[in-house]
Amino acid sequence: MRESPTRDEPWSSPRPFTHHLSPTMLADLDLALKRPAELVQQLYAKDASLDGFEQRVADSFSALISADGALEQIPTVTSLSTSATLPPSGSLVRFRAMVQDTGLGAELFEAVNADARKVLMYGAEEEGPSSAAADDYSRLRERQLLYLVSVPGETDWLKENLDGATLSDLQSSVDRLTLDGSQAAPSSTASSSKHPNPAEPHFGLVAKLYGESAEALKTADVCDFIGVLGDTTLRNAFDELDESVDHGPTVPALHVILTRPATKASLAKVAGDAAAREALRRELVAYLADELGGDSDAAEWVLLALVARIHTRHATGMALGSLSLNLALPDAFSTSLPATIASLVPTAASLDLSIASLNDNKTRLAPRSRDENLESGRLQLANGTAVVVDLRGIGEGKLEDTGVRNLRHLATTVAQQKLAYEFPFSSFELETDLNFVLLSEGKAIVPTDCVVYVKPAADHERASPAPPKAKLDEFRSFIAEMKHAEFSIPEGMSEVIQADFVERRQASHGGEGMTQDDLLFRLSAARLLALSYGETSLSEEAWQRTAELDDRRKERMPVVPKQQ
Repeated sequence: MRESPTRDEPWSSPRPFTHHLSPTMLADLDLALKRPAELVQQLYAKDASLDGFEQRVADSFSALISADGALEQIPTVTSLSTSATLPPSGSLVRFRAMVQDTGLGAELFEAVNADARKVLMYGAEEEGPSSAAADDYSRLRERQLLYLVSVPGETDWLKENLDGATLSDLQSSVDRLTLDGSQAAPSSTASSSKHPNPAEPHFGLVAKLYGESAEALKTADVCDFIGVLGDTTLRNAFDELDESVDHGPTVPALHVILTRPATKASLAKVAGDAAAREALRRELVAYLADELGGDSDAAEWVLLALVARIHTRHATGMALGSLSLNLALPDAFSTSLPATIASLVPTAASLDLSIASLNDNKTRLAPRSRDENLESGRLQLANGTAVVVDLRGIGEGKLEDTGVRNLRHLATTVAQQKLAYEFPFSSFELETDLNFVLLSEGKAIVPTDCVVYVKPAADHERASPAPPKAKLDEFRSFIAEMKHAEFSIPEGMSEVIQADFVERRQASHGGEGMTQDDLLFRLSAARLLALSYGETSLSEEAWQRTAELDDRRKERMPVVPKQQ
């Protein structure tokens, strides 16, 4: 049993509730927050039937916490949580988390006690030895087990926006990592191996889902999970057949009552005035260009890469909407672009790769199953995560088997937006939707949709100080709005695009100036450029702007000598 947390621990204590509720609902809400198992028992007492009981529990709790201000009263489990700082067992908590492993299987449990008067669900387990007869299956139910981790790559500003986690909280957690060499996570041997980036503060637990609530969840989904906190042991399906097996460490568990879409950052809407939006866009491009030596064209491409989102997947496997970008930087060019990108998006990851790191057996870019446990990989990330991959450390050297496998996983994920999950005798791929920006000193060894040779201005001086929080919030809202906006191509634009394509083919030498792939790339870029100006349909002006931007990009490309 965990001790009650102190006031300085990183979960939020209940806030005053001001919304007017009926006395009965107010009492039920108080009971749900303080002793949720009692409320579950009351619901069962009203109708002592297990048919549809999980849905009744979910509906009752949903109605209570949907009232104004109720959700904020539920303590939160975050990436800063540890086993020692969690609320007491039996508490109602919420956890914004990513599904890391759906392969823990199902668990049989007694749903009611011997006389069927007490329900034993949502953490209210029977005390003492089981009283169920060996052949008594009427009281047994099945619940699905998943492993959840705090969302990998959640940026500091998002944590502060959603959880109130201050930079000092985050820094103290990082200090704990540095000082004692352990992660801010439960005392579980599985914790580090199951988080994509063990170096960042993180937390993980086993989720126990009742009824059919697990069916809609898949690996890498991000949701708000609300339920009753408890404990469990990590085991696999084979262990349950042998009672003599040591079932491993005790880890936190969450008996999930509700699964809801993940809470979004609270940001003000971008002004609808076209002139104001364009001015904000110029400031955003300038902010990005500041980390690229003042190169505004390169910053434009970074903006398009951040706005990209897969909107269509063909049966052939082609994913439309993504835009992977390789920024070819000058030798020894210093940039803090990863930090700048992290200041703009909710989730971001940074990978610094070298021959040595790729060959290291501890480096896992893709998840793999080991001893019945799915270990995470650095690329097992939530959709929409911006991934900056620095390839400048890859110099001379030989890639071993591990390095080749890691590089192959990266290349496949960048090109196809699919990540392989490795198992002892097989592997399968799951779809991703990540925003890749690669940093290289020339043509990268990982192919991308777009290569931009960065040209810093000789007289560029970095802006100081950084934009204020209010301005950064405007940038964040602007990018989020563009990323998720609907878009269409008017029927008349098809003729314009086709005519432009034919004209460029005819103007080229031997008809090789613009290929079909070039056209598809330019269509994708034009969509993103139009969205970045707040337009929801493609116009001739946006098409022309894209053509000019792309032509300037191509002019920077090194000239490859023709072979005689």
